[in-house]
Amino acid sequence: MTNISIYDFYHIFHKNLKKLYKNKKELDNLFFLLTTHVFKCDKTAILLKLINKDKINFFYKKLIKKLLKLKQCLPIQYVIGHSIFFGMKFIVNKKIFIPRPETEELVNWIIKNHLNQKNLQVFDLGTGSGCIGITLKKKLFIDKIYAIDCYDNIINIANKNSVFNNSEISFMKIDILNNLNSIPKSFINKSTVNIVVSNPPYVKISRKKFLHNIIHYEPQHAIFVSDKDPIIFYKKISLWIKERFYGIVYVYFEINSFYCKEIYSFLKRIGFFNIKIKKDFQGLSRMIFSKYIKF
Repeated sequence: MTNISIYDFYHIFHKNLKKLYKNKKELDNLFFLLTTHVFKCDKTAILLKLINKDKINFFYKKLIKKLLKLKQCLPIQYVIGHSIFFGMKFIVNKKIFIPRPETEELVNWIIKNHLNQKNLQVFDLGTGSGCIGITLKKKLFIDKIYAIDCYDNIINIANKNSVFNNSEISFMKIDILNNLNSIPKSFINKSTVNIVVSNPPYVKISRKKFLHNIIHYEPQHAIFVSDKDPIIFYKKISLWIKERFYGIVYVYFEINSFYCKEIYSFLKRIGFFNIKIKKDFQGLSRMIFSKYIKF
């Protein structure tokens, strides 16, 4: 097709994706994410192009190629190769779980609770893209951040994100379920205030068939957990904290609202206190905070 305008492409975009994305506002957001990436400009520039019906012949094939990927349910973040988290750009691919707005809320909660507090050390368990640890490093006075995941290719991307966002992070390849105790005791500094944060897998495998097709492109190990014990990650991490840490530990988890009471009860039973549950922007109980002290 020749002599096509961005206005024409806007309508082609909506026509091809309206069955997949019912909400027009969501479709518009996807359109602007794609076009600002391809044209390397901001949303205002795209709006001006739409008003003027600027021709896009040179970019049309590239736009259509990416549109077809979206039509196949590939998440927009994988199509453009990055995700925005706290206003920062993070490289993502099919090996990396896409950062979510709920996780931004969790990180924001941590920042508000520890703003201007010094002598902090963070353990980011299941770091993925590195978005949690990197953002905390940028926003708080943190001496050391240990970011942990169990795959080399994930750690490599997270490390690239730390360099890109100018944040010094220490990465470790560790299996959270089976090998947390391999974190050296020397890393758990008694003289610092420790924060442990995790957004682990928390969707039961049996729920997979009810989820949007887009979710199937993301790394399944980062999403799904066995139906037998859907809060197993929270148990493993909490028991590790109880066994290995001294002094005060602040613990933050992103959670599945379905298991909110179960996680609360478990933390309370093993000696965690000051437990607080926070709802996300949708009104769901998606975050939990607790403290642990041992002298």
